[in-house]
Amino acid sequence: MPPINEFRLPEVTHFGWGAVERVGAEAARMGKRALLVTGRSAMKRTGVTDRVCSLLRAAGVDVFTFDEVEADPSSATIQEGARVALREKRELVIGLGGGSPMDAARAIAAMAVLDGHILDYTRGKPVDRPGLPLINIATTAGTASEITPFAVVLDEGRKLKIGIKSVHWFARAAITDPELTLTMSPELTAATGLDALTHAVESYLSTGATPPSEALALKAVGLIGANLRAAVADGTNRQAREGMALASMLAGMAFANSGLGLVHGLVHPIGTRFGLPHGLACGRLLPAVLRFNLPAAEEKLTHVARSLTGKESVGADDAITAVEALLREVGVPSGIADLQIPADQMPSLAEDGLVAGAVRTNPRPVSKDDARAVLDQAREG
Repeated sequence: MPPINEFRLPEVTHFGWGAVERVGAEAARMGKRALLVTGRSAMKRTGVTDRVCSLLRAAGVDVFTFDEVEADPSSATIQEGARVALREKRELVIGLGGGSPMDAARAIAAMAVLDGHILDYTRGKPVDRPGLPLINIATTAGTASEITPFAVVLDEGRKLKIGIKSVHWFARAAITDPELTLTMSPELTAATGLDALTHAVESYLSTGATPPSEALALKAVGLIGANLRAAVADGTNRQAREGMALASMLAGMAFANSGLGLVHGLVHPIGTRFGLPHGLACGRLLPAVLRFNLPAAEEKLTHVARSLTGKESVGADDAITAVEALLREVGVPSGIADLQIPADQMPSLAEDGLVAGAVRTNPRPVSKDDARAVLDQAREG
């Protein structure tokens, strides 16, 4: 008998130009005292923080801003954010920014209710209840953290980024507004776009894929193939910005339900140790991982190639070629040769890469030796 699949999403998702204007009404139905979680500078510099605060206050919602989130949210930051939420008697949490602030907001909302320390939940303690109501507002087109139930947290002691997932952690409201991505630099546009591409491809290939997740993932691949180059070349191109925001959202809907793969296992230790931003690490490792997965996913990679190139007369190998061409055209090298990773670090990188739950849904089983071989190939460029 075929398995019964579940498919979960946030309670409501707002997508489109000006969708951020709905944050006040959404917040007001959840409470009157909000904690706004964001990064240290970008949202202030672009005026988005002030805009969101004004919208909330106009809806009668009091706002306290917690703007201490780093590029990789640490467990200490999560714990401090939860303490602030409790001290200030906040009734809901709003994440604003890219993946890091939205992940942090999710974890802070959880830890304002849960017992113990956030790291307990990276080590197997079950998340047994919802946190404070959560709204997440995306200002980049890549992480899709507004859609998903994951939080990635830095374990400072082990110098390892670890993902946590719970069915209790979907946002009550997710806001994806292409307007908020107009200020992204070409470099950030490329990095977040490659993150979205990796989400879409790994979700589609995942052993946890279902018909709904496959349809969403493949649509996202096509949107990225059609729009990423244009969005990088001209950040004011509204059609390209909308296409990338939609691609990111659809890929998030897919992988929130299907899981990911080996790329998302390996990028966390590489990013932590060598400072390579998440999206860039995903894009740069994707060709090597696809080569490893090719024997187990030939038919699906043919579909990926067709979606990414818009051509029917392509095969599985062309998916890898198309990804490499896209990397070149948005100014990102394939592989990690330039990081000059010492050979003696490769075994521990491979071992740490297998800690992530994402590896469990990779289409081809992965041993430590397999992970090392993939990293060696990527290290050769």
